[in-house]
Amino acid sequence: MANRPTERPTERIEQIVTGGFRIRSRYLILFFILVFFVLGGVYLSQQTKLESIASQKVDLQTQLDSLKVDEERLERMLEYMQTTDYKIQYAREKLGYVFEGDWKFFDDSTTAKATPKYAETPTPLPALTTPSPKPTAAPTPIPTSPPDIAVVTLAP
Repeated sequence: MANRPTERPTERIEQIVTGGFRIRSRYLILFFILVFFVLGGVYLSQQTKLESIASQKVDLQTQLDSLKVDEERLERMLEYMQTTDYKIQYAREKLGYVFEGDWKFFDDSTTAKATPKYAETPTPLPALTTPSPKPTAAPTPIPTSPPDIAVVTLAP
């Protein structure tokens, strides 16, 4: 038994607790680093998801506000439709009713024929003719001014 190495008591306890496997410290450090990166990735993905949910919430809130405004407008219209003023207005505009002594005007602009304005009259198309030949140089030279006369040109 002298050739057998002696075990420390802590090594024997580690073997008993871990089921006979010895865990080295570098594996523990590697495990914690791995867990740190995994949890960091989960945290970042959760943050991006929360930001997208917050932007959707803002969009839906603006949509809800506009729908509430529309609902209020429609409720006011329903209240107005129950009044006599609306019924009189509807009878005059849609049904064409008038009170005694009222004047009724007819709009015949839908059946009237519109007369074209001068600017709207179509211009006649040019007659189809053969193109004229291109100008050629004149046989006589263009007259020039004598050198003793000053020529003044106007520039823009």
